[in-house]
Amino acid sequence: MKNNPLVSIIVPIYNAAKYLPACLDSIINQTYQNLEIILVDDGSTDNSYQIAKSYAKKDPRIKLVHQENAKQSAARNHGIKLATGKYVSFVDDDDEITENFIEQLLVPYQKNKDISLTVCGFSRKFLKTKQTENMFLTPASPFKKTDTKKSYVLRLLAIDGRLYSVDNKLFISKIVKKLHFNASQNFAEDTKFVLDYLKQTNYKISFILEPLYIYNFGSETSTVNKSATKWANWQKSYQDLKTWTGKNSTTKEKFWLKIILLRWRISYLRSKARAKKSL
Repeated sequence: MKNNPLVSIIVPIYNAAKYLPACLDSIINQTYQNLEIILVDDGSTDNSYQIAKSYAKKDPRIKLVHQENAKQSAARNHGIKLATGKYVSFVDDDDEITENFIEQLLVPYQKNKDISLTVCGFSRKFLKTKQTENMFLTPASPFKKTDTKKSYVLRLLAIDGRLYSVDNKLFISKIVKKLHFNASQNFAEDTKFVLDYLKQTNYKISFILEPLYIYNFGSETSTVNKSATKWANWQKSYQDLKTWTGKNSTTKEKFWLKIILLRWRISYLRSKARAKKSL
């Protein structure tokens, strides 16, 4: 590394005692050590706060704060206010990151000052079956001469899933500080945040084709969200996407919006099917 910028990692915590030690171990044992680890306990009723407190006592890089339960978005917003690093990353309390997660996400920023966002792949661990599925290890569709910046992002949303989450990314802090998660929204708030972030940038994204973020699928806190089984929530998110695109959208942008609506309709139906199986 040519320099050693401080990286802030924000972890919203709520009733994740079963998974939190593995999550925090994966963060404190990063190969890149210049970290500011911000743990925001969102009114946990189990011993998550006590676990976080024990880690904070051992590692001076950890900042631990507690708030009354206000949901994940509010906890993330709290973390953003406290962050002092040059870059910001988000990790969910029941997930983990590989030891080189931050190191690898920093590399494109170090090589190219024009990069505005770095994105990596996922390793999805199915806790019930013990199976692992690595995702997004192939190159993303490249920017084409016929693309507008927005049509490019819409195309990625339509045919590729790696932009939807905030967890597999490293953001520039000074841009993140201008934004916030919608605390009243508990569905697709990640996607809206990523889109709002990109709108503040030059849209130059670097894709790292490695599964550096470990998503534990099937934990008590990551089971099918009831909000995904309500079509009204998908419609609201689609309206947010149309607002982000703007009134004077191009023909290509309108085309990709239609494809996204179709993709989301299918995702909605799958969510309902998964919810029925879990009953």
